[in-house]
Amino acid sequence: MQDESVDIANKVRGVAAEKRVSQERIALILGISLGSVNARMNGKVPFSSVDLLRLSRAFDVEVGAFFPVRERVA
Repeated sequence: MQDESVDIANKVRGVAAEKRVSQERIALILGISLGSVNARMNGKVPFSSVDLLRLSRAFDVEVGAFFPVRERVA
C-alpha cells in the first residue's frame, strides 16, 4: 500500500505542478489542513477516492491521471 500511495502522490504532485497549483490551494480544494496535504503528498497518508475525484475536477483532468501506468506481465 505504501508504494501505491507514494506513486499516486507523485502523480498528484506532477499534475499540480503542470497546472501550477500550490499545496495551499490543494488544501482549500480538499477542505483539509496544509499539514494533511503535506502528509498525502509525501505518501505517508493515502489520498482517498473522494480526494482524487475533487482534484480531478479542480484540475480539469481525468481521475486516471493520478494513477501510474503499470506494465502487464503475461
